[in-house]
Amino acid sequence: MRTSAARRRPGGHDRRHRADDRGAEADAVGVIRPRSFAEAVELRAHAGPDGELIRLVGGSALSAGELLDRAIGLAGSLASVAGTGDVVATAVPSGPEAAALTAAISWLGAVELPLPNGLDPAVARSLASATCCVAAVVAPERLGAEPHLIALGNHPLRPVLTIEGHVAGLPHVDEVSARPTPAHRADLDAPAAVMVTSGTGGRPKGALLPNGAGLGQAERVSRAMDYDAHDVLFNVFAWQHVNARHAAFLPAVLSGARLVVDTFSVSRFWETVAREDVTAFNFMGAVCAMLLRQPAASADRLHSVRQAYGGPAPTWLHAQVLERFGVELRQAYACTELGDVATTGREVRPGSAGRIVPEYELRVVDEHGTPVADGTTGTVHVRPRRPDLTFTEYVGDADATRAAWSDGWFVTGDRGRLDDGWFHHEGRAADVIRRRGLTIDAERLEQVAMGHPDVEQAAAVGVPSELTDDEVLLVVVPRPGSYPDPADVQRHCATHLPRHAVPRFVSVETSLPRTGSLKIVHRALRDRPLPPTVWDAEASATPQENS
Repeated sequence: MRTSAARRRPGGHDRRHRADDRGAEADAVGVIRPRSFAEAVELRAHAGPDGELIRLVGGSALSAGELLDRAIGLAGSLASVAGTGDVVATAVPSGPEAAALTAAISWLGAVELPLPNGLDPAVARSLASATCCVAAVVAPERLGAEPHLIALGNHPLRPVLTIEGHVAGLPHVDEVSARPTPAHRADLDAPAAVMVTSGTGGRPKGALLPNGAGLGQAERVSRAMDYDAHDVLFNVFAWQHVNARHAAFLPAVLSGARLVVDTFSVSRFWETVAREDVTAFNFMGAVCAMLLRQPAASADRLHSVRQAYGGPAPTWLHAQVLERFGVELRQAYACTELGDVATTGREVRPGSAGRIVPEYELRVVDEHGTPVADGTTGTVHVRPRRPDLTFTEYVGDADATRAAWSDGWFVTGDRGRLDDGWFHHEGRAADVIRRRGLTIDAERLEQVAMGHPDVEQAAAVGVPSELTDDEVLLVVVPRPGSYPDPADVQRHCATHLPRHAVPRFVSVETSLPRTGSLKIVHRALRDRPLPPTVWDAEASATPQENS
């Protein structure tokens, strides 16, 4: 996957060379800014090689210097299968080794294709084919669960290499003869990664991001959160998501902070952040709601966390997290293709994703593409004010790429409104439920359902009606040790919602489909047939109730 923007510059791999030899550029006030993931790590290693940069809870930790050395070593091994502009697929868990692998691919000027856990094999094969993927680097745990990964690379001798463990018959990345490999000096517009979109609003796609996209998002996150060298950041999301890379690791690199990585556990969350001296964590999806559902405990306040980055979060969630845990939710409106578009900094308005960042313009339009008045909900369009900030294409899908843009504006597929310069996110346009000619707030319905004492999680979607518009399906997951009666859940919703928003169908299930960032995949619930065990209010109603 080679482009004219990806061209090699001379450079050495010795991290002791002078700062002005590294290819990074100084800004107007003399601050040296990196132009790639690898250069960001390199600059941090020069500034403080011995200070810890990233730690895996219960596992390894690396200083900035150690991370750079590991990345250079991995680059030397990978140079036998990939070079500038080549695509390398990866399937590895979050942690220091994952960060070193990404830095190594960047060091070579290659392009990474990080594959989310459980990605549809057909989608993975399609992306590998469209990008001309030369090799895959996989962890044994991923290969065991997803054997199709072994067929992704097209290198004749080493299409798949393992990392963080061995698989019989496959070469380990450290077993490949390494050779000294000079750093590729990239441009901000050179391709860096093909990030798989979550598919929450449609089928998953591969968004090609340049170097400037990840670095730009990292700068905006650091700015909004006021990070510095005293901060310890905590992230529980998969390395295949931009949240872990661009909103956690790179902000730590740029600000002098350090990053602690773990898998998400609601039961040990506060114990872990207290032990690791965490000052800020990233939240998305249901993380905060799950924490609030836990019984109150003394550990709720016995920590150093003062703020969290993520969202958008409704007003009630902001208030309850602040009151119970003493943590302020600094929110953002972001997506894979653009990074952060709106953020809250020191000034926070609960319920709002913040003000539009200087790097972007945002407008809200009606169904005809005409901008609407302040305070009116519509479809969100976003336009960059400078190049190198956004994705450049959906790889292998020219039609989707064209459809994503309208006269220079990115059509997000989200609904929202602007109030006095503050942006409020109102959900995905594709997830809007219309019943009896009226629009239903799915998020509000889900919040009400989770107020039932036996309901742990909930998702609401529109399903086809025998008449017109939609019927409402509510899928609920029980609290441990409970089993909600669907009729009782429906009655609970009826006491808090207008009649048109009360679900007709209620399905009690063991889990909800979620992305690696814990967002509910409403599409998966909407597109499947109704479960055979679903409870139907109309079928259960008496003749008098149906009349």
